[in-house]
Amino acid sequence: MLHMDWFVRTMKRTFNVAVNIDEVGYEAYEFYHEELDNYLVPEEHLEKLPNPMLFETLMYVDPKGHEWIAGLVVSEKTRERLYEVWIKDGKRIRAHLYVS
Repeated sequence: MLHMDWFVRTMKRTFNVAVNIDEVGYEAYEFYHEELDNYLVPEEHLEKLPNPMLFETLMYVDPKGHEWIAGLVVSEKTRERLYEVWIKDGKRIRAHLYVS
């Protein structure tokens, strides 16, 4: 799966955490803007994203017990990334909007 490989590569390259792809969890949900918390997608980013949107999450718990979550909003038509957010142990550590 494309996003699983991306998650494993990004964890190693960006956070220096080696991840076994078999230990990565995956879920996808469709959300309307009013259903999402500002913590996951800030309002200034939300207004540039489709409504509803497909929100995919990839999860991993490292050997030290740290929980890593990457959330992606992807275009349902093209499957390209529109937004990504990274959360470690319940705290947003990185977010990037790919559309303007």
